[in-house]
Amino acid sequence: MQASDVDAILVLPTLAYPGFLLESAGFFQNRLALAPSHCWVAQAAPPAGPDGGLLGYLISYPWDAGLPPALDVTLAALPAGADHWFLHDCAVAPSAQGLGVGQALLQAGAHGAQAGGLRRASLVSLESAVGYWQRHGYVPVSADSAGLAEKLAGYGPRAQYMSRAFPL
Repeated sequence: MQASDVDAILVLPTLAYPGFLLESAGFFQNRLALAPSHCWVAQAAPPAGPDGGLLGYLISYPWDAGLPPALDVTLAALPAGADHWFLHDCAVAPSAQGLGVGQALLQAGAHGAQAGGLRRASLVSLESAVGYWQRHGYVPVSADSAGLAEKLAGYGPRAQYMSRAFPL
């Protein structure tokens, strides 16, 4: 992913998520600046259209086993000693769904995370995607703590924090 991809990236979440989940250009630029090797795009071969041929994107970064980050919040730094690969967002253009774009992005990101020494993967799943992530080996983490329940509330009703060990 390059900084020049952010404008095209901002279109995809508007097609996939409710408005309260949309994040700003500043969020994407922040994560790209903090973890460039963990942020990916899939693009169509040239000639590309006005969106640059963007088929999908993956925003991920090293994180710790604690609470997931809040949505659309700028981070000054990533946690020291992070051992998790936090899969923040992966979206695919409607025209590219069913072509394996999302799977390719996830595999590329996971391979890089494992090569970088991260030991687990974690994510926040929207209610509608929990079954998908469970089929890929992710297990819900108990939201017993008030802090986790509060973080998850920002992701929508019945969102779940999920985790799994590497390799994927």
